[in-house]
Amino acid sequence: MTYLFLDTSSSTLILSLLKDDKEIDKIILENSKEHSIYAVSKLSEILNRNKLEPKDIDRIFVTVGPGSFTGIRIGVTIAKTYAYCLNKKITPISSLKMKILEYSGYDSYVSIIKDKRDLVYLGIYDKDYNTVFEGLISNSILQEKLNELSNYKLVESENDDVDRKNLNVLKVIEYYKNQKDINPHEVNPIYLKEVI
Repeated sequence: MTYLFLDTSSSTLILSLLKDDKEIDKIILENSKEHSIYAVSKLSEILNRNKLEPKDIDRIFVTVGPGSFTGIRIGVTIAKTYAYCLNKKITPISSLKMKILEYSGYDSYVSIIKDKRDLVYLGIYDKDYNTVFEGLISNSILQEKLNELSNYKLVESENDDVDRKNLNVLKVIEYYKNQKDINPHEVNPIYLKEVI
């Protein structure tokens, strides 16, 4: 099986190819606010470099957010178009959950992306990374939720300025490959904005 991983949810653009449970190639553009300029050409570059045609990709994994409005829109649009044209399914990836998958040994995992207002996107996951809670909440509710937990790992970042250059894509795919694929039309982006 050949997988394509696409993350444009932060200022770092990541494209990765995986084959038979091994990462075979990766392109990372750090601190790029111009994903719209580079994403499609870099996708073509990584496929060509590995002598692959678009039809050779068996499954598409795309980060759906929360993340920057423009960044998420670009990645999700590319993945949806690709999947629709080639009759492929998409596996959406939470940028909150993605950040905690490299850790182990805790009873709970907490992932936070700070919003520009006094709000945070919060993900709480159990020891097996199952979602307990994901949503946009105030800082006061965040503290209440954290007080209910013990033996947890906290990973936090400031809005969409997330450093993903050290992201372990293989670990993310190992988790998400057991998740259900969905029809491209059902992929819904989550933008860094107030939704409640």
